[in-house]
Amino acid sequence: MMICIAGTPGTGKTSIAGKLKELGYEVKSVMDVANECVVGMESGELLLDEKCLRKIRVEGIVEGHLSYLMNCDIVIVLRAHLKEIYSRLRDRGYDRKKIMDNLESEALNVIGDEAREIHDHRVIELLNSDINETLKGVIDIINGKEIEHKIYDLTEEILDWY
Repeated sequence: MMICIAGTPGTGKTSIAGKLKELGYEVKSVMDVANECVVGMESGELLLDEKCLRKIRVEGIVEGHLSYLMNCDIVIVLRAHLKEIYSRLRDRGYDRKKIMDNLESEALNVIGDEAREIHDHRVIELLNSDINETLKGVIDIINGKEIEHKIYDLTEEILDWY
């Protein structure tokens, strides 16, 4: 089974992956399994071929912004409140335009919507407002526990930024 953990930058994917690794889970990053999909570089970021990503299938857990484009059995889309994302991206040194682009994407649930277009009912959103609760939810999903499928509406939060 391939479980993909996706989300907008700053939603906590890498933090959750780190916690899972601490607990003994093997977690790969998109780049661990998708080097052959790199087609270039733009503004300091790697560009990946989406058609190539869709062909990738590995056993286990794969974490990364674009992991939802892979041939996943389950996609966990991490969501976060925009103020938390803003703080995290600012701390990473993102410029204001890039931060705003990511906040808008999160508010509009671009990753969740795109993931559902590809994977339909195999997409589960988790709102990462507490890392330990989110980690518990991710582990429950990994262990096959049925959890409620929710779609989080964060659109009103974006109004605070304009």
